[in-house]
Amino acid sequence: MPDTAPEAPEGPLCANCATRLCGPYCFACGQHREAHHRSLRHLMTEFLENLTETDSRLWRTLIRLVAHPARLTRDYLAGHRVAEIPPLRLFVVTLVVVFAVGAIGGHHHASFTNLRHDSPEIHQAINGINIKGEPGLSHWLRVHAGYAVDDPAEVLRTMREWAERFAFLLLPLSAISLKLLFPFRRDVTLYDHLIFTLHSLSFAGLVVALVMVFGAVPVVKNWVSLLTLALPIHLFVHMRGLYRLSVFGTLVRMAALAVLSLFSFLFILTGLSLLSLALAGQ
Repeated sequence: MPDTAPEAPEGPLCANCATRLCGPYCFACGQHREAHHRSLRHLMTEFLENLTETDSRLWRTLIRLVAHPARLTRDYLAGHRVAEIPPLRLFVVTLVVVFAVGAIGGHHHASFTNLRHDSPEIHQAINGINIKGEPGLSHWLRVHAGYAVDDPAEVLRTMREWAERFAFLLLPLSAISLKLLFPFRRDVTLYDHLIFTLHSLSFAGLVVALVMVFGAVPVVKNWVSLLTLALPIHLFVHMRGLYRLSVFGTLVRMAALAVLSLFSFLFILTGLSLLSLALAGQ
């Protein structure tokens, strides 16, 4: 009688997708095979484990972003991604922090909402809006600029509401700008430029948040502008390390990127202002 290998016992079904389990995790959806415990203790334990894991990855990513930005970006592009926060999530977290800090300190800019609505200079300037060859656009600007003067707080609220969404336009515009700066680098794709942009803008957002926070502290507000020096230094180290450029090549591309970024910023600011005027006037 021939020997036959014993059949492996069948595992339980995955509670999420009903796939037969062969190990601790479902190969179809990735869920753990452990039984779901309906208890507050299990819920809190799971929450603390996820929070600790996320915090450790976030802090590890931030430290590397500050100290070794080029290595962080290069490792992500090479596939070493488990130990750090993904670049897009890092950018979103930074964006939330920047706008949260800005909203908290928004009362410092309350003077914008205290404009004199009856100022003749303002109304004269609005009535003088006239774009040559565009009477319809000129009329639209005069009408909505009048709404903005009558209720500047509404315009400011609309701008804050849409600013975070418009900030995402910086990603493709910056990545395309970098692509233009490296026209003959076939080893660097638009995706690589986008990851560089996500890490670079995340660092810039952190610096902006720190400037806003320490700028409100009387003891150090006179020195807080020194923090902005970290932006060109970090960009130099990041760009030179990732793209493996010379010092001169890095400085030239930084200057060109500054010009392209200025145009991108003005484009986004113009679109945000026009949208805010249109929505506030409804």
